[in-house]
Amino acid sequence: MSKYVDSIIGHAIGDAMGVPIEFEPRNKLLEHPITKMVGYGSHDVPAGTWSDDTSMEIATIDSFINKGSFDCKDIMMNFYYWLKENRFTPTGVVFDAGHTCIQSIINFSKGYELNECGQKDLYSNGNGSLMRILPVALYSYSKALKDSEIVKLTNDISSLTHGHEISKLGCYIYVRYVMFLLSGLDKFDAYNELKKLNYDFYSNESIEAYKRVLKDDLSKLSVNEIKSSGYVVDTLEASIWVILQCKSFKEAIIGAINLGDDTDTVGAITGSMAGIIYGYNNIPEEWLNVLAKKDYLINLAIEFEHKSSILKRDVILGTIIGDISGSRFELVNNKNGKNFELLHKNCRYTDDSVMTLAVAKALLDSNDNFSDIEDKAIKSMTELGRKYPDCGYGPSFYQWIISEEHKPYGSFGNGAAMRISPVGVAINSIDKIKEVSATITNVSHNHPDSINGAEAISVAIRMALNGENKGSIKQYIESNYFKVDDLKIDTMKPQYFHINCVETVKQSLSAFFDSYDFEDAIRNAIALGGDSDTIGAITGSIASAYYGIPKELIEKALTYLDEYLIKIHDQFNEKYEVI
Repeated sequence: MSKYVDSIIGHAIGDAMGVPIEFEPRNKLLEHPITKMVGYGSHDVPAGTWSDDTSMEIATIDSFINKGSFDCKDIMMNFYYWLKENRFTPTGVVFDAGHTCIQSIINFSKGYELNECGQKDLYSNGNGSLMRILPVALYSYSKALKDSEIVKLTNDISSLTHGHEISKLGCYIYVRYVMFLLSGLDKFDAYNELKKLNYDFYSNESIEAYKRVLKDDLSKLSVNEIKSSGYVVDTLEASIWVILQCKSFKEAIIGAINLGDDTDTVGAITGSMAGIIYGYNNIPEEWLNVLAKKDYLINLAIEFEHKSSILKRDVILGTIIGDISGSRFELVNNKNGKNFELLHKNCRYTDDSVMTLAVAKALLDSNDNFSDIEDKAIKSMTELGRKYPDCGYGPSFYQWIISEEHKPYGSFGNGAAMRISPVGVAINSIDKIKEVSATITNVSHNHPDSINGAEAISVAIRMALNGENKGSIKQYIESNYFKVDDLKIDTMKPQYFHINCVETVKQSLSAFFDSYDFEDAIRNAIALGGDSDTIGAITGSIASAYYGIPKELIEKALTYLDEYLIKIHDQFNEKYEVI
């Protein structure tokens, strides 16, 4: 999943789980721990309702999306809209707000300078800036900010409400720990790296407040030594301590909220980190189903990621990632649904990737109007097929590769659609895409189903690259080719193994339409079962055009390819200015 979605939904889940028991004492909760999403406890709100923690976080994100940067004045305006107009709330009512945040927003409404709005005294070190600082961590990681830049941004955003250095340092420690988790470090290595950082940007007095986090070993403390009050130091200690003790998302949230006292904020901070570590697919479904405005939060997270990250719309690599991810499940359905390692050590690229690169090479070698594309396609497919013979080709197509006469053989197989994605990238005109797609397909797979399936995918890719929404893409496919079933991947059983091009394309499009980002689309495709590498490849081609691919997936996927294949990929992307 998108780490933005993982962390933002994790934050909201932890927040909502803690709301009904906020201020409850630990001894009471340890006797009767809360393990389900409940409502109407400390606050008169239904189950799944998140608090000011998430409201102020999404007010920050909303501002970033609209402004394209962290505009402090606009963020404060959103905080005002939240407090006074009930915006960014799950129920249309503000039911929980900290005194420091309230006073800072009032100061802003009275016309105070931004640097004077936040509270700066020692007794204004509650966790009200820590609870909403996650967007800074996500952005700082995506943009690979320098240490000094992270410090400044974190301090500026914290100081809108919490301007004392202890609050700012607490936010910085959390931001850096989240960034280490985002980089792929496990929770213990991330903690060790956190302790090695240079904190000279802050005073010795403030650093000493976090002695147990930065100098001691927090993981060795007992639960009785951990406080869970609203003091920023206590909240940060409790959240990291829970993360280091627990082995699953569910265990982390239950452990965090049952510490008692400021349960929603400890739950939210813990949830944001646990979401990154364990992922969206490991959040209990019964919690997700109750979470207020879940789809809104997911869409907000995705839009924030698009605005703050560099998601490359690399269609060829999207095809290859889908192929590689599905390679170990072909003929052996994945039994864990969407919960599996995407680019596993036992994965490999197959004929889907090789032939996709062959089509890319044919387009590179063709003349400007692609009038010679038939000959170039035959040449590049046979050249790469013979260079990479052990990639799982179908028997008929392999005979076509090694023969000296390359005649079409009436195939309706899905090999036509798995390789066609470069056409949708190289050509802008829909009519020309159809023409070139059909020509390339006809060199081997000259059945109408193959031609329609390949055309549908190459056209969908171009529409996605042009910024068309899913509804428009689906409407075009169904008006011009075939109906696409509305499958809900999370609730359905694995599908039959299809080699028919149209049926495979329908499955792939369904996996895409039911997704919320690139990785989710690939997981949907493989959860369907059947011809997993090909469904993954086709789904990956359109999902990469629509969403873009996170840089960490791009970097890892390229390690599966040799220099020759990477060279074709790079030359194609350079010529067609893939960004």
